[in-house]
Amino acid sequence: MTTRRRILGGLALAQAGVVSRMTLGGAQAAEASQTPLVEPFVALDDPAIRVIENVYIPMPDGARLAARMFLPSASTVAPCGAVLEYLPYRKRDGYRYRDDVAGAGLAKRGVALVRVDIRGTGDSDGVMVDEYEPVEQADVVSVLRWIAHQPWCNGAVGMRGISYGSFTGLQAASRSLPELKAVVSACGTEQRYLDDVHYRGGCLIDDQWTWAMEWQVVLRAPPDPKIVGEDNWRRMWKERLEASGPLTINWNEHQTDDALWRYGSTQDYSQIKAAIFHVAGMLDSYLPSATRLMERAPQAPQMALIGPWAHKWPGYAMPAGHKGFPTDAHDGAPGPGVDWLPLEARWWRHWLNGEQNGVMDGPRFYAFRQDAPSGFAYPKDTPGAFVAEPSWPSPRVRPLRFWLNAEGLQAEPKTGSWMQHQTNLTLGFANRTSDSSGAPGDWWREQSRDDALSLCFDSAVLTAPVDLIGEPMLKVRVRSDKPVAKVYARLTEVTPDGHSHFVSYALLNLTHRDSHENPTPLEPGRDYDVTLKGQFACYRFAAGSKIRLALSETWWPVVWPSPERVTLQFATGLCSLTLPTRPGGAPDVLPFALMRGAYDQPGVARAPYWEPMEGVHISGAEGQRLFVLEEGSKTVEETFVPGAETYYGEAYWLRRTIREDDPNSAEMEAEAVNTLRRGDWNIRLHAWSKGRSTVDSLICEESFEAWEGTKQVFARRWTRTIPRNLL
Repeated sequence: MTTRRRILGGLALAQAGVVSRMTLGGAQAAEASQTPLVEPFVALDDPAIRVIENVYIPMPDGARLAARMFLPSASTVAPCGAVLEYLPYRKRDGYRYRDDVAGAGLAKRGVALVRVDIRGTGDSDGVMVDEYEPVEQADVVSVLRWIAHQPWCNGAVGMRGISYGSFTGLQAASRSLPELKAVVSACGTEQRYLDDVHYRGGCLIDDQWTWAMEWQVVLRAPPDPKIVGEDNWRRMWKERLEASGPLTINWNEHQTDDALWRYGSTQDYSQIKAAIFHVAGMLDSYLPSATRLMERAPQAPQMALIGPWAHKWPGYAMPAGHKGFPTDAHDGAPGPGVDWLPLEARWWRHWLNGEQNGVMDGPRFYAFRQDAPSGFAYPKDTPGAFVAEPSWPSPRVRPLRFWLNAEGLQAEPKTGSWMQHQTNLTLGFANRTSDSSGAPGDWWREQSRDDALSLCFDSAVLTAPVDLIGEPMLKVRVRSDKPVAKVYARLTEVTPDGHSHFVSYALLNLTHRDSHENPTPLEPGRDYDVTLKGQFACYRFAAGSKIRLALSETWWPVVWPSPERVTLQFATGLCSLTLPTRPGGAPDVLPFALMRGAYDQPGVARAPYWEPMEGVHISGAEGQRLFVLEEGSKTVEETFVPGAETYYGEAYWLRRTIREDDPNSAEMEAEAVNTLRRGDWNIRLHAWSKGRSTVDSLICEESFEAWEGTKQVFARRWTRTIPRNLL
């Protein structure tokens, strides 16, 4: 089980030697002739850069935020633009290696990087209670202003980040801050309720539990005594521990798009003035933000790079002399990756240093056209090629509409019948999460088992390829026999051998059909016309294949089930699927180098693409079978972090169970452990949660414990029964 934070930080695994060479080879002729070779890793002792281990940035209320800085050596005489990365993820140890790669790489290319621990985390003062709080967003204003006025900065500041760092950058951009000139947003969103790890389409998703436990051990970790002082760290740690609260419980109490989620979400897109470079992966749940921002904020200069990747950066060059292959926690997976830092540096030098380097010339939108899903080929690169569009929305995209008829997907509607589907609680194991991590076991798998349990509509055999780029749109006339019901739609390619390959999905809690703020129950037996917008896809359906739309009412273990088993009916000839298609053509010239074959190394296991039930334990009598999926480990894996001279450890474990005859047998149990160890300093943090449900309520339990050495210094437990709000 590879978690969000483990992917983002990369731990210090590369420093332990588990990093590969990455080469440019076998690329399209256009790519090879127009792009440079992958640029080398930049070492911290390079004379062209200067690294400052810790500096404190003062806040107006007297608090201090801890920063680690990477500066071009020349900035002492020729001030340059600077980039802020504003995170709660411990610059000192857990994220040190990744910061070393990005910070040194940008500084070598003439751009400073300032890596700041958010208030209450890492080595900064204060406490943090939850994500994206008002004080956190107020602090970023002061940090940007402080950076802009440093003698080594020319006054122009940008923000970069992946996941949490993307959120903080987009939140700052929506406030029109004068110092903020540009943003790089990777795998994040400006709409917390729509795309984050909590809810999707008004549905409660499993990531709410896993992320809460990961986040809990982040919030409650102590500062480093070597930075804050032996006399201060216990006092600061005690303040953080006393601020502990139940995260899963709190988030489960906010089941609609209320004030909690709207804070930190963009309300007025016209306020965005900073240039934005979007980076997204088609295995990642945050994908919708890139296209939505380009559509809703056309006044802001924007670019996008969308690859076949999971929740990660497109790719970094690795240190010279390291052997072996990258772990699945590293960047640019699934391949091919992109040599990202040279492209990012061009972006910053243009917007912060005033360099006219052509980064904004030519197409503004690049996406990887998949010819098969990523897991199909891994560890080989995903089949396909990058394509370019002049802008987004692209004027070249054309709609292709199919009607859902009793005979399948057809060009003309045939009305007159209803097709029925009943809840099947064993459907969904081919998609174990809506937010795939770097671990191949988390990626989406071959779909034919789930298709057999769904209501499917197939097109005729394609006589020519169909290239898809954009968000599919599904319009359905549906009726339910229960007041709470959901619709899940999966778009797949059915190849001549009968296999079904995942392309895109959409999901909607039908009680949210009119509003995510104020859901309303369904009237059983009444007809409703609803629209579902699918996840962005860039995919080629091959000649000889069929296009399939699979509909279902449940999608466990991705989404929490409805309170009762449901029968849905769909009106044939009154439901339609519209696919955004693009014309084929010559290969596009790319302004970046590809990293090919990074994971295709001896000893790398294939992804379990053909095993949708891999790891699922099934027991009990037919009709009452219990399905149990357990992932991860409770054994802490430690890594030594050079520079901090600290052992940093993590363990994550997740258990999801359901009985096939009862939606309220669903149970989610998650656990996270972090350790920090150096000499006599020995810290252990443990977070645990369990979620169950009845027809009317969610039943949630959580606990958090902390140890210094063998002494438990903190323990707290919470239990709460939360009413279901049409969930």
